Formats: sequence, C-alpha cells, structure tokens
Amino acid sequence: MSYIRYLRKKNHLTQSQLADILGVTQTSVSQWESGRNFPDIKTARRLADYFDTTLDLIMSHSSDMDPSLKAKDALYAGKDSGGVALQDVLSLEIKRKILRILEQLSMTAKVRILERAEAYLEIETIEASADSPVEAAYFAEETDQEETVSEE
Repeated sequence: MSYIRYLRKKNHLTQSQLADILGVTQTSVSQWESGRNFPDIKTARRLADYFDTTLDLIMSHSSDMDPSLKAKDALYAGKDSGGVALQDVLSLEIKRKILRILEQLSMTAKVRILERAEAYLEIETIEASADSPVEAAYFAEETDQEETVSEE
C-alpha cells in the first residue's frame, strides 16, 4: 500500500474527496496510490501540508506503515533507484521557505532582495569562471585595484 493511500484511508477520505481537496482528478490520485505515476512537486507539497507530513514521505515508494524506515531508504536511494535525491529535496525546501518569506514582504523589500540576489549570482558566476589561470589572475588584479581605491 502506498503512503498516500495509507494517509487518505487514515483520514477517512475517498480518492474523489482527496482529488477535490487538491484540485486534481480522481484518476490522478488512483495512479499515485498504485505507483503508476507521482504527483508533481507542488501537489506533493500540498499533500504533505494537508496530511502534516514530509515531502520525502509523500514521494516515497514505501509500502510499510512504518514510514520512518523505508521512506528514508527511498528518499536517499537516489534517482537511479526511484528515490528523490537529497540535494533536490533540500533545494525545494529552500525555495519553498524563500517564497513563504517573500509573500510577507513589501514590494520595496522584494525588489531589494532581487537586486542582492542578482549581485550574488554575478559574483558566483565570476568566481566560477575564474577557474582558468588567465581569468584568475585578471580577477585577482581587479580585486587588488578595488581594494587600493577603497583604502584611498
């Protein structure tokens, strides 16, 4: 039995009721429960929130009712064996947290954050491209010049 089906039955819901709650078809819920398909990441997140569980448990292949063992195995197994890569889960959780914070901020604060994020991206791009000796020397020289100007 899939973990989604377990949660649905535990909460005394039919597939149609769960589908209505999530805004999907009953066929989708049936496919998730049979393992023929998986919910997209947004729907999986809504499932996790609705059932007050974690995203990794929703996406697991666990057929046991003790999710603490098999779900962790499926999560960390990696994409090749059908699990979800830990890096992907962490990345999605960070994005979700950022979006939750942004929803609460004013437009001015959002613009400031966007400008800073673009600056960080530019810096990381420059640092990543500084892998070649010529570019690294240029980057170091440019940094030295900026420090000299700042000190004056």
